[in-house]
Amino acid sequence: MDGSGFHVDEGAYTRYAREVDPLGEDVKGAAEKHVGPHVTLGGHGFSEMGGESGFSGAYSGRMRALQEKMHRVGGGWRQVGEAARQTDRNYAAVEGEHGDVIRRLGGDS
Repeated sequence: MDGSGFHVDEGAYTRYAREVDPLGEDVKGAAEKHVGPHVTLGGHGFSEMGGESGFSGAYSGRMRALQEKMHRVGGGWRQVGEAARQTDRNYAAVEGEHGDVIRRLGGDS
């Protein structure tokens, strides 16, 4: 290549998608493992005062919101992988079309 234009190594987008895919599941797994147990407090979490003062309810609500946000972030990583795969398909289609045009013009032996 002469340095002009745009070039992507074959398979680069697919490799990137494969590398990104597990990240979303890792984030969702962390939400379940580390935050999930704090979403519901059984009995007298933070003592009876915690329930009476509203602290345990507020804490549970905050943990639930954090868990939901982490699930959205994990879903976002999945979308990044899908976007990379779609970009790979688009790039391959455009390259194929350009190759067809060059061959029709007789510029490619």
